[in-house]
Amino acid sequence: MLVMGYMKEVRSKYEIRHLKERNLYIEELERKNTELRRFKHDYKNLLTSLSVSLRSNNSNNDSIQRLLDYADSNVDMTSTVENANLYHLNDDLVKGIIITKLVAAKNKHIETNFEVDQSILIPKTLSVEITRILGILFDNAIEASLLTNNPEISFALVTFDSYLEFIVKNNIASSEKINLDQIYQTGYTSKKDHNGLGLSTVNKIIHSNSNLLLQNKVKDGYFSTILTILEDK
Repeated sequence: MLVMGYMKEVRSKYEIRHLKERNLYIEELERKNTELRRFKHDYKNLLTSLSVSLRSNNSNNDSIQRLLDYADSNVDMTSTVENANLYHLNDDLVKGIIITKLVAAKNKHIETNFEVDQSILIPKTLSVEITRILGILFDNAIEASLLTNNPEISFALVTFDSYLEFIVKNNIASSEKINLDQIYQTGYTSKKDHNGLGLSTVNKIIHSNSNLLLQNKVKDGYFSTILTILEDK
C-alpha cells in the first residue's frame, strides 16, 4: 500500500508538471501566431517602403537593412500554426491537442491544411473525450501519411445549427488496405508492430456517449474521419 501510494503521488506530480509544460508550450505558440499576424499586417507597408527605397537614386542602404532586420527578428516561422480562429477556441484541452498535433505534423514535413469556423463552442462536458479521440485520430493520420511519398493531412472544425464536426483527413499509401468494417475491433491494425488499440479505444468512447458520432471513408487515396458532436436536447 505504501508503494502504491507513493507511485500514485509520483504519477500525480508528473501529470501536473506535464500539464503546466503543455500550457506554456501552447502560450508560446499563441504568442508566435500573434507576432505573425502583426507582421502580416505590416508586410505590405514594408514592401512598399523597400520598393520606394530601391527605386530611389538616393536609396539609404542602412534603412533598407533595418527593415530587413525587423522582418528577421520579429517573426519566427518555425512550427507556426496560422489560424486565429483556432487560437480562440474556448476549450484549452481541445485547442491544445489540435495545435500540438498540427505542429508535430509540420515538424515531420507533412503538408497541413486546416480551417476552423468562427465562434466555435466546445461542450465542456465532452472536453476530455474529444481530446482523447482527436489525439488518436491525429496520431494515426500522421503515421499513415508518412508512408506516402508526399504526406498530407487536412483538418477542419465546422459548426452547424445543432452540432459540430471535427474532420481529419490524410493520404494513404496505395498498398495500404483498410477494412472499414473491422478498424474499430480490438487488435485490428494495418500498421506493422502496432497493437491496434487506438481506434478500439475511440470506439469505446463513442459508444459510451450518445452525443458523439463517428464516420469513416476511404476515397481516391485518402482516409477521412468525421467526429460529430451533437447538441444536448
